[in-house]
This record gives sequence, C-alpha cells and structure tokens, in this order.
Amino acid sequence: MSWVPFPAPRFGNQEREEMNTSNPPSANPLILPYQKPVFDRLSAVARACLYVDRRQFSAIKFRACFWLIGPTGSGKSFLAKALAQEMEVPFLSISVSDWMILGGTNRGSATTWPTILSFINQNIESQGAIIFIDELDKCRDKSNWNSFLRTEIFSLCDSRIPLGIQDLDMDNDGEHSIEEAEAFLRNKTMIIGGSAFQEIWEERSSTGIGFNTTPQTTSLPELPDLTRTLSREFVNRFSSEMFILPQIQEKDYLDMVESMAVHVPEIWRNRFIDLGLSRIDQALRHQKGARYLEEILLSAVVEERAHLVNFKPEHQVDLNTENPEDLNMLRV
Repeated sequence: MSWVPFPAPRFGNQEREEMNTSNPPSANPLILPYQKPVFDRLSAVARACLYVDRRQFSAIKFRACFWLIGPTGSGKSFLAKALAQEMEVPFLSISVSDWMILGGTNRGSATTWPTILSFINQNIESQGAIIFIDELDKCRDKSNWNSFLRTEIFSLCDSRIPLGIQDLDMDNDGEHSIEEAEAFLRNKTMIIGGSAFQEIWEERSSTGIGFNTTPQTTSLPELPDLTRTLSREFVNRFSSEMFILPQIQEKDYLDMVESMAVHVPEIWRNRFIDLGLSRIDQALRHQKGARYLEEILLSAVVEERAHLVNFKPEHQVDLNTENPEDLNMLRV
C-alpha cells in the first residue's frame, strides 16, 4: 500500500484545539450531523409505533414497515440499532445474505424464521421491538430461492407466522402460541428495511470535474425508483414515507472527524485528526462513507506503533490510562 502525501491542513491551531476539547463523550449513540434529521423523524415514528396501543384500532392496523435507504457506508444498520436503544426496546438484525428459508437446509445454517419466533417469545412482554432487515435490494433476482425468500419476508411484513414453522422441532420452553406471536408482530413491532440501492445513487450523482471531487447529487430516490429493482408488491409492503440518508459530502466528513475526535484516546487523537483531514478527498472519490473513520483510526494506531522502540507483545498500551506520560517510554 502506498502512502498519500498529506496536503496542507484545512484547519488552523484554534480549530484543531476545539476538536480536541469540545463535545465530551456520551454514553448515548453518537448520531452524526448528516444522520440526525433522519434519526429524529424515525424516532417520532417509532414512538407512535411502539408507544401507542394499536389494539384500539380494530378495523385497520398500522403499516409499521419502513424503508431506510442510503448509499453504502452511510450508517443504516447503526441508525436502526441506535433507534432501538433510544426507544429502549429489543432489537433484532437480519441480513438477506444470511437468511435461510424454511426447508432450505443445504447451506449449513439454521433457518431464519425460528430465530425470529424465538426473539418474539423472549420479548413478548416488552413494550415492543424493532426488527431490521438489511440488504433487501438483494431480493431482486427471480431464482426459486429468492421467490421463497420474498414470501417469508412478506409474511413478516404482514404479521403472519409461516405455517411451515409448526413442523419444525423447536424448544418449547417458554414458547407462546402462534396467535400470540402474530399479535406481537401486529401490535408491538416496527420493521425497518435497509437497502443501499447503490445503482440509483450512482445514476443520480456524478463526480465533479478537475479538482472538485465532491459528488454532485441531483435528487434523492423516490418510491417509484425502487420498483426498478424490486417488484411493486415488495416495495408496497413498506410505507410510502421513506427514510433516506444522503450521500456524504465534504462537510459531512469534516463533521465526522470533529465529532469522533473527542472519542479517540488522547495519545492517538492528533494523528487521527491529521489523517482524517488529509484523506477526505480520497474518501469522496472512493465513496467510503462512515467506514472511513474506521480506516483512519487504524492508520493512526499503525503510525503510532511504527515509532515504538524494541516493541514486544507484552508492551500492550492501556488506551484508558490516566497517566499518558507513562506511554512516552514506548516512543522514540
């Protein structure tokens, strides 16, 4: 791997000092500025879905299924989990890539619906639950496997337990009836479908010419755009109100570095800031998204380790040490 020369810093000493001292760490999920409008609206919808007794609506039920869409790396999975933490309800995350259909035993893993039912049984007395299904845009092809997969996802969205699950040998300890499980899905569950629909984003944006590498986004995807990838029957299982995380721009990357710097131990912080600011153009070109933070954190640690003298495995650094001066012994 070749190292990219660092360009001139974008911030002076005053701004860099603010990055080192502002926004003290919090135990709450760190919602980045570009995610906050989506998270706030999702929270408002979740409060209605999870903290209103839906049983009072006898003739019609909530369609508590929602699209959460954003380019790869924009933080969809993180946002769904943070929402469950904010709402103080259990959270189950399922990926389409890992979904095992009922009767499909040739992939060497357990079927998915029993996992869902077990999650319901364990949390049936809770206020509610959030189920996140990731990579839904991978259900596009017309194979027999995906046909059965879509049918099982339809059942989940429609608050129905598949009939075939009754034929499975499951642990009956604490198990509730199928009717009780379906009532939990119908009255206490919020389902979030995560998808990148990456080709839509790529069609709707183009890279700037010359030295301007910032993607020029024209507009956000709309519901009809999804039907170019998935069937309308699939798309309409979810609400028309979509939650869309935007493409990450230069300012968003700057905000990321500023927001995360205070959470990096002091010994690594300046390197983290330097690397973060120097690689923003690269992140824009490669469309790295929030994963960019993970890369620069590792690079900061690698550079610090490269300056150690006579390093041995037992010289493990305690990142939470209250005496940073002790760490100077390990440096050149």
